[in-house]
Amino acid sequence: MRDLRRLVSPVLLALVISGSALCLGQAQGESPSAADASAISEALQWLKAPPRFDAEYNFELTVDIRLLLFWTAKDDVGGGYVKVGQAAGDPSLEIIRLLFGSDPARAHGTNRWGAGTEVAKRGPDGTVESSAFFGFMKSSQGDSAGAMQQELADEKQLSQHRFEAIISRVNARNAVSVTVPFFSDHDFDFREVEPAERVVLEQVQQGQARKFHTLAGASATCVRSNGFLSTMQNLANTALTPQSSPVSLCYVYNSTEYTLTLDGARPVPEKTVRFTLADSKQKVEHKYRDLEEARFHTLNHATGKKTPFVLLLGTTGALRGAPVQINYQPNWWFRITLNLETPPDVKSNGR
Repeated sequence: MRDLRRLVSPVLLALVISGSALCLGQAQGESPSAADASAISEALQWLKAPPRFDAEYNFELTVDIRLLLFWTAKDDVGGGYVKVGQAAGDPSLEIIRLLFGSDPARAHGTNRWGAGTEVAKRGPDGTVESSAFFGFMKSSQGDSAGAMQQELADEKQLSQHRFEAIISRVNARNAVSVTVPFFSDHDFDFREVEPAERVVLEQVQQGQARKFHTLAGASATCVRSNGFLSTMQNLANTALTPQSSPVSLCYVYNSTEYTLTLDGARPVPEKTVRFTLADSKQKVEHKYRDLEEARFHTLNHATGKKTPFVLLLGTTGALRGAPVQINYQPNWWFRITLNLETPPDVKSNGR
């Protein structure tokens, strides 16, 4: 799930999904046990629950690409959002939803994006008893700008666009996930998330080319039931407190154990964020005060790979806890900056 990791780990608030999708545990195959199939079925019911969002943050996407000895930047080549709330009929189901991706019309035809929804079920004592995750993305195997462009050309010529989907369920010391890679003759972009989601769910329910992965019993050392998004939310809140760093929390993604660490945080008294809108060429400027720069990394226990990223968080008023900027560099040639489009209590000359 390489690209969803790339566009989603920064926030996640997004790459849950950092590192490899290797799994640990008892099984990896086509046929789940009755208990695992039941767990996935219940996860789907939670994920289908109508949401009521209390907060929504919309972002523009700026990318920097390294060309030999220098970087070139382009603003507003895509965007996305992070939404936080709960199920409308069940407040014990907390929901975090995100979407990030490139706009092909603004990114020279590049169509790479991912979406994810995590539902955390809290018990009577307020702790997370179980969580479910549904994610899908326009996947890529390219490890350079040239390789990605070749992938795009091949997809267009063959009219076969590769997507990947995952549904997972996590309890303390037990996790099960199902992954489904598939091809579509329509090249959905990030603005078509709802029709793409319907196609993905049809593929999952039909069970085409899917694989189940489990992590259970003695193989599991993480006793938390949270996924990446709620773990990220926990540590982002921790970054706003006087607590000493580093602080680490484990989580499970695709039946693989990870650790998310808040490496440190420092106050940023003032920062001006600038970007230019692609369509109107209008320059947008947001001036922020009293921010906190929080540095994180994820660790994939299966591969040992670490993935760093940085969040710039608001600390006061309607911006408290909001990611006003997200910075992530997945490799040597590609850098992502996500800027909050319309801060709720900040004057700007933007939209």
